[in-house]
Amino acid sequence: MDTENELLPNESDRIVCVKVGFIKRENLYEMTRKYWKMNLERVSLATHVLAIVDGKVKAVYIPQKWYYTQESQYLRRVEFNGIEDPDSTYIGKSVKTFYGRSANPVKYINM
Repeated sequence: MDTENELLPNESDRIVCVKVGFIKRENLYEMTRKYWKMNLERVSLATHVLAIVDGKVKAVYIPQKWYYTQESQYLRRVEFNGIEDPDSTYIGKSVKTFYGRSANPVKYINM
């Protein structure tokens, strides 16, 4: 196994990983930031949101605000507004060891 490409999160980072990419409905940020079934109280603690495509981190966002969506077809789902971190050391790293065979698109790390 190539451990050099494995995600090694900083202890202080509270990370939410979301798998995107199966359905390209918008740009990567829009696909990552909204319509997720998550606990708003828990996810509000996140310091980083990682967009996962094919088991690897494609983008990193620093969430500024979490809230329930106002879209009627997605009620009770959460979304965030955030800032992209294009220089993050997490980009390109594999998260396969965190997901295993899980079908859940959301994974919490250090939370």
